[in-house]
Amino acid sequence: DVRYTRLEYCGRRDKMGKYCLHFHMMGNCPECVFQGNAIYESQQVGITVHGTHNALISLNTMWDARAAGIYLEDGNEMNNILSDNVAICSHWTVCAVPWLGKASIQGAGLYLIGPTNDILRNRVAGYEHGLYIPGSAYPQGQGYAFGKVCPQNMPFGKFQGNVNHDCWRYGLYLDNQYPRNVVRDENGHVKSGCQAFTADGKDNGVSQAAVIEDELDWHNMFVGQYSAGDIMYLRYVSVNNGHSMYWKTSKNFADPSAHHMKDCIIANDRMDSYGRLQVYGPSGPFTFKFTNITFVGGPVGDAALCAGQHCGLGGAGGPCNVQYLLDGVDWSRLLAWQKKIKFGVNSASFGFVQPIFLSKDNFSLGGHRTLVSQHLDGFADVGCQKQDWHWDNGYACTVPIRRLNFWSIVDQGNLTLEGPGYGVAPNHADPVLGLNAGVMQFEPMHRGYGLPVVVGGNYTVKGAWRGDVVVEFSDALLAEALGTSGETLNLTVVNGTGCNLTDGDPRDYLSTLGFNGQMEGVQLEEKMACMIHGQEQAPPPEPESPT
Repeated sequence: DVRYTRLEYCGRRDKMGKYCLHFHMMGNCPECVFQGNAIYESQQVGITVHGTHNALISLNTMWDARAAGIYLEDGNEMNNILSDNVAICSHWTVCAVPWLGKASIQGAGLYLIGPTNDILRNRVAGYEHGLYIPGSAYPQGQGYAFGKVCPQNMPFGKFQGNVNHDCWRYGLYLDNQYPRNVVRDENGHVKSGCQAFTADGKDNGVSQAAVIEDELDWHNMFVGQYSAGDIMYLRYVSVNNGHSMYWKTSKNFADPSAHHMKDCIIANDRMDSYGRLQVYGPSGPFTFKFTNITFVGGPVGDAALCAGQHCGLGGAGGPCNVQYLLDGVDWSRLLAWQKKIKFGVNSASFGFVQPIFLSKDNFSLGGHRTLVSQHLDGFADVGCQKQDWHWDNGYACTVPIRRLNFWSIVDQGNLTLEGPGYGVAPNHADPVLGLNAGVMQFEPMHRGYGLPVVVGGNYTVKGAWRGDVVVEFSDALLAEALGTSGETLNLTVVNGTGCNLTDGDPRDYLSTLGFNGQMEGVQLEEKMACMIHGQEQAPPPEPESPT
């Protein structure tokens, strides 16, 4: 128990255990308290919590603590309270130092290997990163907990009221996080539950979504994560960040009541030279719920809301026919002549063609209910009308549009989809590459294909069909949100079978990662409503023996 004490010039660089204040392997320790302390010019971390649970770290101030202000070390630490602490670096280059085998980029005001702790009302300024959870850097934890934890999949504690500003890269940085229903012992070591699916193929995401509440970030280059699912941003406020939100891929929530972003304010003061108003949103075959969001000021960057950051490229989602469901989005406070939405950003070519914007109300999409990409010119034939550049020149449709995906372990070559929206001559120029006429290319990272389709439409798909292909139509989550359960699609397979698809079809062992190593060995014909059974590729002939 250390309270209201000043510590100066403490810590030894690259020496394990040499920190200014340190709870070391205390186990369950509710009597462990670091409160009201001032730490000045630490050479390695201000406060470390290691193998300790239920401790209180509160009201501490750290000035120029190298590497990290507060460090939760191994990944098994849980139920600690980090509240009302302040970590300030006078300049990010002062605190960004190599430490304990970590590169200088691996530094932050709050550096947490495991997220099952309450992080409340802390303030970070001037670090490389503000609040950083480096899950992908330590997928098995480290130190005494190595191989006994899965930090990318641990449940979150309560994250509320934290502020990050003037950080060189990220303010809040969740990296890669998918909290799941893990079972742990009293020391935070995992017994089971790190996998994406339960034993019977159901989604193992936490049943009550993790929530980042009342977060305020300003003057950071980025805020967000590369990849995260079952995590909700509630009442998040972004002011003059370089990227108001940065997010490459996500998934449908296991908790149907959750929203990816809800009751948030995305603002930019044009009198401040730093920052652009731009949400770089995720992509992949799922429904991104974007609810009660207010955009204020400008100027915008690529657009106020961009669907599909980096889609089809490393670390991102794919195929890119994500369904963005907008509800209660207020554009009225943007500066004049600002672009509202964009199909694709920094993505592979199909990322500019496949995304779908949907509105639950009559104003989030300018009075329209659906927008598809400007490159899908065949949708003019089903009554969709071309919009102006505010809406990225997309086609606004009165007919309901949903996603259709095909998943395959092997590259099927190009598939061709025929039906409403695709009865036009192919445009082979980049980025369309024939998608406007239904010519679909294989997305190799997740092993799938995808395009928007008209609900209730009759479609035909052609392919060589080498091996089995799973077909997926829309999402039950979207149907529940819109109150449209029971939507259907009729699919005829040339040289194969036909399927009557619904939004409520089983999705066992199927996620936004598709066939990416998750479902091999599972008898999917017993799980899926629609499978195309192709012929396995014949092995190449044996070379003739020399005579």
